[in-house]
Amino acid sequence: MNRKNKKIGIIGHFGGKENILDGQTIKTKILYNELDEATNWKIIKVDTYYKKKNPIKLLFDTFKCLFSTKDIIVLLSGNGMKFYFPILTFFANKFHKNIYHDVIGGNLDLYVSKYSKFKNYLNSFQVNWVETEGMKKKLIDQGINNCEVMPNFKRLSIANTDFNEIHFTEPYRFCIFSRVMKEKGVEDAIEAIETINKEAGRDICTLDIYGRIDEGYVEHFEELLTTVTKAIQYKGMVPYDKSVEAIKDYYALLFPTYWKGEGFPGTIVDAFSAGLPVIATDWNCNSEIVDNGINGILYPNEETKTLKDAIICIIKNNCEMIAMKKQCIKTAKKYQPDMYVKRIVERIEK
Repeated sequence: MNRKNKKIGIIGHFGGKENILDGQTIKTKILYNELDEATNWKIIKVDTYYKKKNPIKLLFDTFKCLFSTKDIIVLLSGNGMKFYFPILTFFANKFHKNIYHDVIGGNLDLYVSKYSKFKNYLNSFQVNWVETEGMKKKLIDQGINNCEVMPNFKRLSIANTDFNEIHFTEPYRFCIFSRVMKEKGVEDAIEAIETINKEAGRDICTLDIYGRIDEGYVEHFEELLTTVTKAIQYKGMVPYDKSVEAIKDYYALLFPTYWKGEGFPGTIVDAFSAGLPVIATDWNCNSEIVDNGINGILYPNEETKTLKDAIICIIKNNCEMIAMKKQCIKTAKKYQPDMYVKRIVERIEK
C-alpha cells in the first residue's frame, strides 16, 4: 500500500513531554500515531510546543524537516499559521514541496478575511483538509478552491452496552467532556442543572465536568465550584483514548459551546462512541454532526433557558433514549480512522 523508506514531515503541536489534552494536540498525536501504524514511512515530527519553550530548537527542527522531506502535513493554530504559512508557501513554490494542511478548528475563514495574504498561502498547498462541509463552503466562497472534507476521527473502543437492559432513574447523570472555559458553556450548563434541581426541590440531575481548565479560567472556575451544590462535580482530566470508559455510564453529554474557534469537536465523537446523546448549541457546524432528535438535541445559542428546556425534554422522553443511544453508536462508527487514513496515504503517494 505504501512505499518503504518514504519520509514525510508532520508540523503540529505534540505537547512536548507534557500531558496536554486540548483538541489541537490530540488531533496532531492521533494523526501521527495512525500514519505510523498504517505505513512504513519515516515520519519527522516538528513540535510547535517549543515555540516559546525553545524557539531555536523549533527553527532547527522546522528547516531540517523542510529540507529533508518532500511531503509535509501541517496542523496549525492561529499564531502558528501566521508564522508558518509564509515559510511553507516559499518552500512549496521555490522547492516544489507538497504541503498538506490539516485545518485545526472552525474559524480559518475569519483569518482569510482578516489577512489578505492567507488566500495565496492556502492556494499554494496541495490541499486544505477541513472538518465539515460548512467550513469548506465558507473557504470556497473566499476563493480557496483546494479544500476537502476530513472530519475529526479517533480510534476509540466503541461501547458495547446492551441499552435494552438499561432503566433510567433519578438522578440523571450528565457530563461535560471538553476544555473547561466560559466560552465552552460550562457556566450555562451549571446554571441549567442547578435551576432544574432547585425548581424540583431535589436533585433530578447531576453534572460531572471533565477536562483541562483553561489557563486564564482556573481561579474563576475554582471559585465557582465553591458556590454550587454537590450535584456539580469537577472530575479532572482523562486521557483521550480512555474517554469511552470514563463517560459510558452517563445519561447524555452537554456541549453548550459558543467558542468562536469551534470546528468538528472531538468531544462529540467521544460521546457518540460511548453511546451518549449530545445536547449542544446550534453553533458553527454542530448541526452537521448532531442530528436533532436522532442522536442528540440542538438548541439556540447562548440561551440558558433553552438548554434547561432541552435537558428537561430529554429526561421526560427517556423512553426514546435507548433508540438515541443506539443511533449514537451507529454514528460513531463513521469516525473511526481507517478510511480517512487510507485517503491521506493515497493522496500523499499519488
